[in-house]
Amino acid sequence: MKKILFFVLLLILLQSVVVSALNSGDARDDWIDAKEATLDAKIKHEDAKANHAKDKTPENQEKVVDTGKVLLNSALDEAEAWLIWKDTEAKENQNVPDDIKDAIKRDVEKNLQKIETLRAEVDSVKNGLELGVVFIKMVGSYVELLVDVAKNTGNMWVHVLNVYLDNLEKAGDKVMAAAEKANNEKAIGEMNSFFDDLKDARDNVDKADDSYSFVVTPGTPFIKFTEGNNYLNMAKLKAISAHQHLNDAFRLVTRGE
Repeated sequence: MKKILFFVLLLILLQSVVVSALNSGDARDDWIDAKEATLDAKIKHEDAKANHAKDKTPENQEKVVDTGKVLLNSALDEAEAWLIWKDTEAKENQNVPDDIKDAIKRDVEKNLQKIETLRAEVDSVKNGLELGVVFIKMVGSYVELLVDVAKNTGNMWVHVLNVYLDNLEKAGDKVMAAAEKANNEKAIGEMNSFFDDLKDARDNVDKADDSYSFVVTPGTPFIKFTEGNNYLNMAKLKAISAHQHLNDAFRLVTRGE
């Protein structure tokens, strides 16, 4: 009875780790809202530019500048919201080591200060020429704002998922031993599938870790960050599948089916 209770508690614990890794909080919602605001600002700026191209009046030129400033500020708001989300995400996750949390916090604070400096430059824009200069400057600065935190965030989730997979494997070893002792062929079959999925999950985590190592400038940091995220998502799906096989094998062993 104690062994059964131990397995049940362990499986519940493992399942809660997966759920926490897949969920997000209010900070993420704020970032999504900021993204939508940026998209809306971009549409209005493009409309203003189109109107100015048709009718080059001072009023239309002023609208180009005004909507351009709103767009740049919206982009900065989006970057700020993303940085705050990543900082909050790290703080709230008990599975993240302090050194990674500290690195993310330092990078977030540093880049939030950069955002305030860029906001001041945007606010000082008076004409189309100044808007173009600030826009070009922001293209490079925007990448710098996110790269360090993106890389550390990738490292964070690689660590979290590796810890989860380690715990999952420990539970799997115990269930496999119980299945073999009971000579339960169905349970053993489930556990073979479990270990196959576990291996695939680890392979994808390794690929994600490799992709995150290339989240640097110069280069294509956002492409590599997205690539790493995609590998992690595949790893999570394999981990969930492995977890299901583990649950099924556990049920077969405990019920003697």
